[in-house]
Amino acid sequence: MEMTQTQQIAMQMAQDAPLTMAEIISREVATFLASEGYREAKEAGRYYQNRTAIQRKNTDLQGRSNTRIEHPIYKRLVDQKLRYLLGKPFFVSAQQGRYYKALEALFDDGFRRRIRLLAKCAMRDGIGYLQPYIDETGCLKFANLPATNVIPLWSDSQEMVLSGYIQLEEQMVYHGKKPKLIRLAALWDTTGVQLYQDDGDGKFYAVGDLQPHFYYGDLPMNWEAVPLVYVRYHDDGLPLLRYVKELIDDYNFQTSITADALRDVAKFVYILKNYGGEDLNQFVGELRRSLAIQVDEGGGVDKLQPEVDVTGVLSFLDKQRQDLYEFSAAVDTRDLGGTSESAKAIAFRYMDLDGDCRDLAGALDAMFVHLKPFIDTWLTAQMEGNFQEEPFRILFDMHLPVDESDRIANLVSSADFLSTRTLLEQHPWVSNVDAELSRLEATI
Repeated sequence: MEMTQTQQIAMQMAQDAPLTMAEIISREVATFLASEGYREAKEAGRYYQNRTAIQRKNTDLQGRSNTRIEHPIYKRLVDQKLRYLLGKPFFVSAQQGRYYKALEALFDDGFRRRIRLLAKCAMRDGIGYLQPYIDETGCLKFANLPATNVIPLWSDSQEMVLSGYIQLEEQMVYHGKKPKLIRLAALWDTTGVQLYQDDGDGKFYAVGDLQPHFYYGDLPMNWEAVPLVYVRYHDDGLPLLRYVKELIDDYNFQTSITADALRDVAKFVYILKNYGGEDLNQFVGELRRSLAIQVDEGGGVDKLQPEVDVTGVLSFLDKQRQDLYEFSAAVDTRDLGGTSESAKAIAFRYMDLDGDCRDLAGALDAMFVHLKPFIDTWLTAQMEGNFQEEPFRILFDMHLPVDESDRIANLVSSADFLSTRTLLEQHPWVSNVDAELSRLEATI
């Protein structure tokens, strides 16, 4: 059937018409879920939970072992960096006294756990997100958002400035007694939040009207900036797993097939000559019952036993282990020399780990710069003061595992050149600098 000119024009207009926001959301979500970044983040989460490619190992031979040995290598690498960077509480430094006290109150144990999880997500998944929000009591809070649930919308080619983001969430709903999985997508930008829903066909539609970022009392309000900050693991935002996945897989595979060989080595291959029985089942039965078998004249039984070069396998696994720690910029604590190692030897061994964690500390510093406007806005609303022009710094307590007495001796020798606060911030026995300063003032 031929189309009329009017129908042709209508079809062309439909093709040239701009996409609706719901259609844009649908495309962005579909592109994100099919992206390599999403796949890697999901995979990194599985590896951190010790579910690796070895789970797909199988054998087609009946009666043969099929061991799947997994080692929590990825979790160990991520956690080691996390403990080195944030194993001890970070310090807040601000010149303005009121600002310092307000920040100390805001950066409580709950906030510090959020920062720790943010750094962990950045290393594990490649990027971590933190969302500032106002809760129902009017307090400023922070939420960690998984990398697999956030679609960042960048306003620049270098992907540094956010113009908005899409927050994904899955929910199970019931139509009568039948469960159904739906996906929600919340579009956040400086104008507010708009919710979209997908009922399973991949096509999102708007739900309700545009909502504000938060309510302050009964007053709807929006942040001046997009309420989301992020931390990347290195500038490229790639997870640590990208650099060690094949090594982890091979370490698990080599261990598993060696375990298979050791389990099956007891399953001898018997070579029968002039066996007097009827079939192999009779042979196995006689062997089990009496540990002896009957053979005809000139007959006998030989045994073929496979050999496993365990020493060679262990040597290869040691090489794999060295590569794992070297290429992940981590430290194999199994090879540490303890207190016998010199300070220079320890510094050399920890050089890559220290450098990697300091790079991440720099990314956290940049995150705090982007978080500052949200903090200052809330403090102003709380009548704490206007601190927009006041700077603050975060100091991370990262130190090599050297003898505490040497560290304290170095601090004592520097007492004439450094302030008391700086000395206390570096002292291994001090966890709360302000409390220690108060105790010092009380003794004077």
